[in-house]
Amino acid sequence: MFSFVLPMLDSDVTARAAVEQSMASSVGGAGAGALMAGVEGAVEGALRGAMSRYDFRLDGSYERVLQVSPGPVGSAPSDSVSARLGGGAGWTLSRSADLSLATAGYLATRLGVRAADALAARDPFLSGNRLQYTLSGAPALAIAASRRAAVHVGVGYDQAGALSADDPEAAGVDAHTGRADASASVEIGPREALTPELRYEVTQLYHAVLDTELTRGPAQVHTGSALLAASRDLTRNVSTRVAGGLTVASPPPVLSSRHAVIAPAARVGLTWLAERYRLTADYTYAYTSLGPRIGFGHEHEASIEASLRPLRGGAHRDLLVTGVVRLSTGSAPVAANPPLQPSPGAPAPPGEGSLSTTTALAGAQIEVPLSRGVALRGGLDLEYVRAALDPAPAAGQPGGSLRAILTAGLSGTLSTDPHHTLRRDPE
Repeated sequence: MFSFVLPMLDSDVTARAAVEQSMASSVGGAGAGALMAGVEGAVEGALRGAMSRYDFRLDGSYERVLQVSPGPVGSAPSDSVSARLGGGAGWTLSRSADLSLATAGYLATRLGVRAADALAARDPFLSGNRLQYTLSGAPALAIAASRRAAVHVGVGYDQAGALSADDPEAAGVDAHTGRADASASVEIGPREALTPELRYEVTQLYHAVLDTELTRGPAQVHTGSALLAASRDLTRNVSTRVAGGLTVASPPPVLSSRHAVIAPAARVGLTWLAERYRLTADYTYAYTSLGPRIGFGHEHEASIEASLRPLRGGAHRDLLVTGVVRLSTGSAPVAANPPLQPSPGAPAPPGEGSLSTTTALAGAQIEVPLSRGVALRGGLDLEYVRAALDPAPAAGQPGGSLRAILTAGLSGTLSTDPHHTLRRDPE
C-alpha cells in the first residue's frame, strides 16, 4: 500500500559555482560604500518515479566586505552571507488524487538580500546588520472531481526571525503564521475557469510596532478571506487572471476600537509567454502583514518579472537576461503615544496615529556564454525602503534607505543531464 514511495526510476543532479566581485553603495543604510569579493554555489536535483517525485535546490553565497568610502564607524559588516533552500515532493495516491509538499528556507545578512528574494523581510526601522531567516512548509491535497473540476486543500506554516543582530532586541523569532486554505477550480469554457477560494490565517507577532514612538510588543491577528478568481487565455501566449473578495480580521492591538477589520481583497495578473520571452505582471490589494517586525495593514503591491533571450541561434542560446521590479505601499493604524495634547478650546485629538511603509525593489541579471556550461554574469540590484509615522516620534522620522549593488562574476555548471548546462527557453 506504500507503492507511491517506491525507489525512483529517473534522477538528475546539477551543480553550479561562481566567483563574484560586487560594489555596494547606500544612502541612509549600512555603510556608505563597500567592495565585496566572494563565491556562490548551487546544487539542485530531481527524483522521479511512476507514482512519486522529489526535487530540491540549495544555493548560497559568501562575500568578504571592505568598506571603501566614509561612513559611520562599524557601519559596514565584515561579511555578507545568503542561503536559500527549496524542496518539493509529490505522490500520486490514485487516478484522481495527488498529495504534495513544498518547503522553503531563507537566510541572509543585510547585504545578502536581493530584489528577487521573495522570502526576505525588510524592516525600514533597522539600520544595522542582521542575520535574518524565514522557514515555510505547506502540504496540500489535490483531487480531480471531474474532467472540468478540481479541489485543492492545503495547510501551511511560516516562521520569520533573526539568528543574530547588531541590536540584541532585533534577534529572535519575529512571527509565527499558520494557515489553511481550500479552493475549487471549474472550467466554464475551453479557455476560462472560475476558482472560489477560502483562507484562514493566524499570525503571532512578537515585535510589532504598537505606537508612534516605535514601542514594540506582541500582537495576534486572525484573518479570514473569501475570493472568487477567474482566469482566461486571451491567446496562445497571453493569459489573464482576476480575483476579488473580502477579508475579515481581528482588530489591531492597543487601539480603542474592538470592531473587526473588514477590507476588500483584489488580485489582477497578466502572463505573456513566447519561445524566447516570458513576462508576468501582478497587482494585489489586501489587508495583510506589512512585515514580521511591523504588523498588519492595508497594502498595495505590484510586480513585474521578465525573462528573455534577445538573440536567436544555438551559438547564443545561453544568453539570458532576467529582471524583476516590485513596488509596495502600506499603511497601518497605531497608537499615538504619548497622546496628543489639545490646544486651549480645541477638541481632544484622536489617540490614534498611522504608520506607512514604501518599498521599491529592482534587479536585473545578464549571463553571456563563453562555452557550454561556462558564462560571464553581471547584475544590478536596487532597494529603497522608507517608513513614516504620523504624528512624528520625538526622535524624528526614520527616513529612507537607498542601496545599490553592482555584481560581476564567472560561473560554471555541471550536470548529469547535458541539457541542464544550457539555459532553457522561458516557455
